[in-house]
Amino acid sequence: MRAVHLMICVVLLASCTRQTCRESVEPEKVVLRVERLEQELFNSESTKEVERFLQNNPDFAQLFLHSDQYPADSILANRMFGLIQNPSIDTLYQESVAAFKDFDEVVARMEEGLGRLKVFYPNAPSPIVQTCVTGLYNDLFISNEHIMIGMDFFVGPDATYKPQQIPNYILQRYTIDHLAASILQFISSQYIAKSKGDAMLAEMIDYGKSYYLLSKILPCTPGNILIGYTEEEWEDIYENDAIIWANFIQNEWLYETDHTMKQRFLGERPNVYEIGDKCPGRIGRWLGWEIVEAYAKRTGATVQDIMSETDFNKIFTESKYKPSGS
Repeated sequence: MRAVHLMICVVLLASCTRQTCRESVEPEKVVLRVERLEQELFNSESTKEVERFLQNNPDFAQLFLHSDQYPADSILANRMFGLIQNPSIDTLYQESVAAFKDFDEVVARMEEGLGRLKVFYPNAPSPIVQTCVTGLYNDLFISNEHIMIGMDFFVGPDATYKPQQIPNYILQRYTIDHLAASILQFISSQYIAKSKGDAMLAEMIDYGKSYYLLSKILPCTPGNILIGYTEEEWEDIYENDAIIWANFIQNEWLYETDHTMKQRFLGERPNVYEIGDKCPGRIGRWLGWEIVEAYAKRTGATVQDIMSETDFNKIFTESKYKPSGS
């Protein structure tokens, strides 16, 4: 799988008030190797010790800190040592450590999720997990071999220092509660065959397949967390699903091929104003999830069959999707 750097777009079919866990498979046993690199880095007492840290962790240095962009490790080491001596970074470090006090629970969710993914796809990876604090330099790096987490990005809404380049409506998903879903969605996406066609519905179905698979490997994670909505947004879309669907049908958006138009309903936006001021961004992705879920229930298709299906019209037609409010 191609390695992915991301600003999370990232991470349940019904809210957690409707059901605790979805039906799924028993996970295989997966034990992830976890390395808390922030402790070693911030215990460094000289540039030489930081340089040794970089040499001892060459993958992290290259993939997360981009050491290959420096003429020598000593230059990056000097920069990093100056960073960890900054009093502001100490605040960031302490808040990051506090935010990750229950990180073992996140690891357990990832292990169970990867264990279920291995039931569906036996060759699913078991990456090494590494955490660190880098002064808001990088948030996540994910590949089949590595999961690298910039803890300081995930302190949450009470953080003293927040990443300035991320809009608030996206930043609300930068919490430790969203980590497992965000990471596993990227890892599991390699098993989804892309639908054939340029229509918006094709992309909606592909996103729907992604969230459907995620819901199967994280069956006890609330749906709003999986897709990155607040609880209020999650409740609102179910209360207004008939209105949302009517807009797509009446305006003939399902078969829209214009990229700009598609991005209005699939891309990152605070709201989809074409539907309503309270309609959250990425609503087309959610609707695709609903269609895939309806298809799975109506046809009894297996997870693997759904992920490999490239005929989006077949999934849509056979789903006979209707909003719950209709």
